[in-house]
Amino acid sequence: MKFKNKKTNDIIDAYSIDVRGEKAYVKFNKDGREYTYFKENIEIVNCIKKEEDASNLKIYKFEKNCYKCHKETTIYTYIVFDDGTNENVEYPWDKKRLLINQKTLIHMQDPSIEYYGLKVIGDDRILDEQILNKYVDKISITYSRTQNKSYPMNKCEYCGAGQGWYFIYRYVNEEIQAMREIDLDV
Repeated sequence: MKFKNKKTNDIIDAYSIDVRGEKAYVKFNKDGREYTYFKENIEIVNCIKKEEDASNLKIYKFEKNCYKCHKETTIYTYIVFDDGTNENVEYPWDKKRLLINQKTLIHMQDPSIEYYGLKVIGDDRILDEQILNKYVDKISITYSRTQNKSYPMNKCEYCGAGQGWYFIYRYVNEEIQAMREIDLDV
């Protein structure tokens, strides 16, 4: 991930950028110190090459209660097949195709959901950059202690807490299993 320092016009590599309110908190390596910038003094640089721009990437949105403040917040994610194609998963859901790449071992340990062969925000670096660039104020790269890595997370509209991968993946699986439609962000 890169950002431009508007004061110096330098393009700088960052490990993570977390925008909260009027400030941006930047780390330059995983265990490094967090540096604070005023949001208006930086610009996140789009790192996606034109040929990788998937203007056909569909973004879904749904409401979920924040794990921290318990207020309802909007979640944005892509849902694509995890079969090497990165094709959008669309309603009516193709369960047969989703089961081809099912995460079977995890499903055997936790049969409460199917663990369909799909990817959501946090699973694909190129798609993550696309969604991050589209929703700069709503999604930021944040370090997850659970996954021990940084990836784009939706931020609670009220308290700013990152809404992690598992809860989004689980919700999408539950909706597909029940054949319920998820709204597109248009």
